[in-house]
This record gives sequence, structure tokens and C-alpha cells, in this order.
Amino acid sequence: MNIRRIPLIIGLLLAAGTGVLLLNYLASVRGSAEPTRTVLVAAAALTPGMHVTDAMVTTSSRPTNVVDPDALTDRRLVVGKVALIGIPEGGVFTQDKVGADAAAAVPGDLPVGMRAVSIAIDRVKGVSGLVAPGDRVDVIAVPPRVGNETPVASTILRGVLIVALGGSTGAAAAEATPNPDAQSLTTVTLAVTPQQADLLAAADVSTTLRLALRPKSEPVRAERGEPLHLPTAQPLPQQAPPLTQQMPPAMPQTVAAVPPPAPQPSPRHRARRGSTVMVIDGDQVEDTQP
Repeated sequence: MNIRRIPLIIGLLLAAGTGVLLLNYLASVRGSAEPTRTVLVAAAALTPGMHVTDAMVTTSSRPTNVVDPDALTDRRLVVGKVALIGIPEGGVFTQDKVGADAAAAVPGDLPVGMRAVSIAIDRVKGVSGLVAPGDRVDVIAVPPRVGNETPVASTILRGVLIVALGGSTGAAAAEATPNPDAQSLTTVTLAVTPQQADLLAAADVSTTLRLALRPKSEPVRAERGEPLHLPTAQPLPQQAPPLTQQMPPAMPQTVAAVPPPAPQPSPRHRARRGSTVMVIDGDQVEDTQP
């Protein structure tokens, strides 16, 4: 054997071993990759009230962390149902997007377990009127300012479904977006859970609510809202205790001693006299009986 070929053979063996190790490593990495979940998605865009056929449903494998928790995987729960809201092509079918029958597609109807709560909005709070039924929004609560304390906003609800705007319900989702300047929004109706309804009602009374529109392509994860911290009222300044008016000490007054009253002479008891005659003899006066 040629001695010069020995290093070449050794190099080839090392290269082959390195390749095998690399393939094993890549296989292990793929095995430990992020798990996926097969879900049902719309093969074509659906409008509210449209009956879902088998041709409109397809499957898609997506990472578990970006799939909605209530995404449907059983075709029997989708085919033959009615789209409650507009579903874009590739949109994941969820429990709140399809109904049991045509009656479930009536605007304003809600999925089981949900509640419809309306809050007052204007063009600023309602994202300049760009929201529409079928959109999902985050609800932000801004507590009132107390004293010099800066209020801290909190996102109390995330990914909430809009079911109505004023008197317009789900049917408006299929229409073109109207001119925001022509809109006069007064209320928005949201589909929330009973616990979220309690929180939303309390926040509507105690805070200023604003809506943040979410992209349609952004999945709604099981995100929890932030706790709402209302500022406590500052204590009223303590009033100074009333000043007690100090009276100047009275000047000592010299009171003249009052002499005791002179003793009254006891009345003389005069003897009852009979008829007498006064006789004056010089400087002598005598009373004599007649």
C-alpha cells in the first residue's frame, strides 16, 4: 500500500464520521423543535351568514404558540355551519366564528358562554371609527388623575371581539369600510366572558376606556389582561386645632372693705300710758296723772 494514501484514507473516514454526527445532530434538533398543531382554516374568504361547505375548509399545520386556544380541528364542527363574522382566506376556524345554523348568524347573537356589553366611545376612543364588527381590540383603562399623581393605563382585556357598533351589527363587516369622518360612533358592543363583563362594567364607571385595534392576522393568544390599579384619594390636609383665646389675667382690684352695718337700736318698748299732763317747771319736765 502506498504510504501517501494513508492520510487521504484517514481524512475520508474522518469526514464521513463528521457527516454522520452532523446528520444525527440535525435530526435531534428537528425532533426537539417547537411543536405544531393541525387546525382547520378557510380555503377562501367567507362573509357573515355564508354556509360553510367542505370545499371551503382545509387544514394547516401551525406552531402551537400562535394558534388560538379555541381553534377547531374537527370538520364536523365547521362544515354545514354558518360564518358568524367575516373570515379571511387562511383564517383559523374558532368556536366564536361559526354558528350551529342560520339562526346563529343573526347579527348580535353570541357564542355560548359569552356576554354582550356595550360601552360609550367617540372617534378618539374608538380608533377614529376604523373598527368594525368582527374586529378584535384591546381595551385600555386610564384611571382619573388624583392630585399630582400621574395615572397609569392598563390593558384590562385583550383580543375582544366587536359584535356591533351603535346600531350596526355583524352584517356591516362585509361592507366596505365607511369614511371615518362620516361616522358618529356612540357605543361599541363587545363579546366578553361573564368575568370580563364585571371588570368591564366596573372600569367603565371608574376609568376612561379606549380601544386598541389588533391586526386581523395577529392570533389571539390566551393573554391575560393587566390588573387595574385605581389611585387612592389623597388624605385631606389636617386642620389646625382651633386656637384657644387666652384671656389676659384679670388685674387684681382693691375692694374697699365695707364696714359692717351699724347695729340697729332695738326698739324701745314704751309703756302704755294713760292720760298724762306735761308740767314744765323751769328746766324740769314732768308728766303727771290728772
